[in-house]
Amino acid sequence: MKPPKLIPFLIWLAVSVLGKTWRFDVASPKTVNIFDAHASPKIYCFWHSTLLVVSYLFRNTGKSAIISKSKDGLIAAGVAARLGHEVVYGSSHRGGAGALRDGVRALKSGRSLGITPDGPKGPREAVKAGAAQIAIMSGAPVVTIKVGAKNAWRLKSWDGFMIPRPFAKISVVLSEPIEPFEGADGDGRHIAMTKIIQDRLI
Repeated sequence: MKPPKLIPFLIWLAVSVLGKTWRFDVASPKTVNIFDAHASPKIYCFWHSTLLVVSYLFRNTGKSAIISKSKDGLIAAGVAARLGHEVVYGSSHRGGAGALRDGVRALKSGRSLGITPDGPKGPREAVKAGAAQIAIMSGAPVVTIKVGAKNAWRLKSWDGFMIPRPFAKISVVLSEPIEPFEGADGDGRHIAMTKIIQDRLI
């Protein structure tokens, strides 16, 4: 499928203008600095509905993003690239094994990774196993990101995609890092870690 060009540019242009009016309140533990491109690599997990906000907040901070190869995914990838993110293609539906491999490679090269664990098509706000699997394979910790906006549009999509209105106040809460072997042993590690991620995002 040929990646679109005009639509990602227009979305990037719109969010670049709109984002300058947003007022962020970021609460982060001292061990996590999302704006430091040279910090030790982490896996950042956030709901698919908050993808636009997080992509804008993380712009030009040396992070990679796992994005599906669907039509919508290619549009999102085009926007992400313009916001300074490296794109890793794949999802639980398409290219899953490749996404795991390339995600681990990005982390081991020193780049943090952004994942929407309920994407690309849901169920909404239900964490899939991919983030935990990448954490265990790479040894990188997971940090969850909860985003809220008092004044936002919500699209009639499966995830209720959020677009904060001009001058919206946006709260961003980051968790303490979740170490990849926390809470379980043996084959149950990724199951236990997936549950921890789910609990932190609710």
